[in-house]
Amino acid sequence: QTPGTQGPGVKAPGEKGMDGHRRGGGRGEGMRGGRRGGGFDRGLARDLNLTDAQRTQIRAIHDKYRPRMQAIHEQFKSQSDAARALRQKGDTAGARAAFQRLRTDMQARLQPIHQQEQTEIRNLLTAEQRTKFDAAQQKMKERMQNRDKDGRGKAGRYRPAQRS
Repeated sequence: QTPGTQGPGVKAPGEKGMDGHRRGGGRGEGMRGGRRGGGFDRGLARDLNLTDAQRTQIRAIHDKYRPRMQAIHEQFKSQSDAARALRQKGDTAGARAAFQRLRTDMQARLQPIHQQEQTEIRNLLTAEQRTKFDAAQQKMKERMQNRDKDGRGKAGRYRPAQRS
């Protein structure tokens, strides 16, 4: 194999597979496309038929909020590392509790910023685009709620349902 190749049947990040879907690459890529921010992905952008000016303005909004969100992620890095260490030691219950606290704390800090970003994006849209945008946001919210009820975490990994 030459450098950069991965063997037969294995696609490089970003390369389309037989099913026509692109394969994710490193951190921040994959299903989110690496440029997703505030729930605004490429598929939705395509569905909304954005003008070039709207795309540019939305990119600017994402760029405006990205440093704030990254700073929050950095603030929680030590908490995340501690939870990961518990998991590596075999303390499954402790790790699960630590990750749940981490998720709750981060969500509380990120949600207001995310809301501001969404509001700014929504204000750029036409009435027809807003209708589609709102429907997509509602669908995403329902998916997230169902994911939590089903016991599925990030990336669809299975987590046993919590017993009461």
